[in-house]
Amino acid sequence: MIEQTVFENMTIVNALIQIIRQALNSQLSDDFWKNCETHLNYLRSQLGLTNFQILFVSILVERSCAMSCDDFASYLNITAFEVRTHGNELDELVNKKWVTQEVSTLRDEIEYKLAPEVATALVNNQVFVPTDVEPDVEDFHNNAADDDYADDEYDFYVGDTDDRNDSNDNNDAAADECTLFRCRSHEEIQKKSLFFNPSEQQQIERLTKLLGVKKFGSIQSRLEKEGMRKGFACLFYGGPGTGKTETVLQIARQTGRDVLQVDMSMLRSKWVGESEKNISNVFAYYRYLCDTSEVMPILFFNEADAIISKRKEDVESSVDKMENTMQNIILQEMEDLDGILIATTNLMCNFDSAFERRFLYKIEFHKPELAVKARIWKSMLKKISKKDAYYLATQFDLSGGQIENVARKRTVNYVLTGKYATLNEIEDFCRTETLGNSQKPYRIAGFSAYTEKVE
Repeated sequence: MIEQTVFENMTIVNALIQIIRQALNSQLSDDFWKNCETHLNYLRSQLGLTNFQILFVSILVERSCAMSCDDFASYLNITAFEVRTHGNELDELVNKKWVTQEVSTLRDEIEYKLAPEVATALVNNQVFVPTDVEPDVEDFHNNAADDDYADDEYDFYVGDTDDRNDSNDNNDAAADECTLFRCRSHEEIQKKSLFFNPSEQQQIERLTKLLGVKKFGSIQSRLEKEGMRKGFACLFYGGPGTGKTETVLQIARQTGRDVLQVDMSMLRSKWVGESEKNISNVFAYYRYLCDTSEVMPILFFNEADAIISKRKEDVESSVDKMENTMQNIILQEMEDLDGILIATTNLMCNFDSAFERRFLYKIEFHKPELAVKARIWKSMLKKISKKDAYYLATQFDLSGGQIENVARKRTVNYVLTGKYATLNEIEDFCRTETLGNSQKPYRIAGFSAYTEKVE
C-alpha cells in the first residue's frame, strides 16, 4: 500500500512538471520510470489515465502545439516506431476527448493536440472530465485497488461533484483558450547573433554576467547576508523590433536558465476572481520551479504593458477594481521575489511609478545606430557585401525586427524565382516595412547610380 503522506504536498501541476523534465531525452530508460514512479502514481489516481497516456499528455502540455509520432520520438530521443507501438494509448486519449487528432496537410501525417479545455483544467490543478462522458468512478477505484491504491485514501475528483460541474462550465467557456504560461528549456533556444548600440551592449553584457550560475549565487548570498532583498527584477523597454524578447532568450541560453514565459493576454478572465487567481498561480508555479530546478529559471513577462501601467484612481467599475487588484498582487509578489523576473514593454508613457523601484535593472533598447544597422544587414543577408549593407543602413531607418522581415522576404523571393533579389528589389522590401510612414529613402553622393545585383 502506498501511504497517503507520499502525495500530501503533491499537485497535478508539479507532478506534470517532474514528468516533463524527466522525459526529455530520457529514451524511456529504467531510470526515467523509477524517478517518475511517485508522480505517475499520483496522476493515475487523479486523472484516471495510464502511464503512457500521462506521458503523452505531459509532453503535449509542454509543447503547446500539435505533435506527430516523430515529434514525440524527438522529445523522448527514441524511434518513431517505438512511439507508434503505443498508438493505442493515443487513440484512447482521443476517445476520452483529452486529445484531438488531424492529418497535417504539410507533413501528411497524423498530429495530436491537447484539447484546450484540458490544458485549462490541468494548469489550474483541476481534473478534466468531458461533459458528454461520465467516468465510471467505481471501475476506476477497482483498477486503482489492483495497483495497490486504497479507495478510502484518494479522491478521483479534486473537489466535490458540484465543484467539478462548475469547473466544467469554466472549461467549456475556455475551450478556445491557451495555457497561461509555457516552460521553455534553455537547450531548446537556438543561438542567435544580436547587435546592440554600445550603451545597450554594455548593460546587457553586465546583466548576463551577473546572471551566470556561480556569480548569481554569490550575489544573492551577499544580499541576503546584508539583509537586502535578493530577487532580481529587470525591465527591458523600447520600441518594437529592437530585440527585447530575443535578448531575454539569449541571456537564458547563455546562463543555462530555463524560461517560464507567461502569456499576458491570458491572465485576464471573464470569470469573477479568476484573473487574480491566474496571477497568483503564475508566481506559485514559478516558486515551485525555483525549488525543484538545479538552476533557477527566469520568469518572463513579455509585452507586459497592461500589468505595469498606472493604476486607476477613484475606481467604480468591477473591471477597474480587478485591474488594480491584479497590479497590487504583482507588486507584492515582486517585493517578495527570490528569483529572476524579466519584463518587456513597448510603452513607458503609462508606467506606474510603484513598479519603478521594484525593477532593479532597467535597460532601454533604442533603434540601432548606423554602424550597428550595417552589421545587422550583413548578418541577415549572408551574401550581401559590406558596401551594400552600409548603403541599406544609411537609406532606411529600420529596427532589427524590420530588417529581419526584409531578409525573410528576400529568402521567399529566392525560393520562388531561384534568384537573389537585386538591390532595387531589396529597397522595395524596405519601403513596405515603413507602411504609411512618410520616410523616403534619400540618395547619398557616390550611391546615386548604384544598381549592382546582390551576389
